Amino acid sequence: MRAPNPMGPVLHALLLCAATAAGGSASQADPDVRLRPGDQVQLLVKNEPGLSGRFTVTPDGSAMLPLIGLVPVTGRPFDAVEREVRAAFEVELAEPDLVITPLLRVAVMGEVRAPAMHWLDPTGTLVDLLVLSGGLLPTANRRRVTLLRDGDVIAVELDANGVMAPIPIRSGDRLLVGRRSWFSENLAVFVGAAASVAAAAVTTLIVR
Repeated sequence: MRAPNPMGPVLHALLLCAATAAGGSASQADPDVRLRPGDQVQLLVKNEPGLSGRFTVTPDGSAMLPLIGLVPVTGRPFDAVEREVRAAFEVELAEPDLVITPLLRVAVMGEVRAPAMHWLDPTGTLVDLLVLSGGLLPTANRRRVTLLRDGDVIAVELDANGVMAPIPIRSGDRLLVGRRSWFSENLAVFVGAAASVAAAAVTTLIVR
């Protein structure tokens, strides 16, 4: 019995178009990619939309995939996981055409328009995360952008347009955008007030 489709035909069609545009059915997984609990395995079975979907890696380190059941994921290079999944589907389907993609769980927090958890394939970067989060708010402090990774705090450099170096993402990354100080947010008010006071003083001297 097949598992219910968690994606729907529309999303399946979109994924199918993306895979076709990429020019191949294999994900060509990076052997250095290793998923953790909370990450996802994205499965696209061409001509079988009911089998396609995103499947979350459970706390015990496995993913429940349609037709083939539990697959151990964590602690293994993803290309080994992919080979196992393909071999299992070849037993269940005649000439299956699969796209298997690892999706890493990452988060964006702080002064962005839409802070949220995201799942990206390993080719994603911190720039992609900012785009997915709608970009920086006016209150964002470009000098207080940090990447929290495995207990380390890494400063991230933004240029004047809010663009950073294309740093690759890792599972569990958290991008934190800090807030500007109260003074810097209200600097225009202080400048305007100071200008008004100066103008008033000049006017008083002229009148005298």
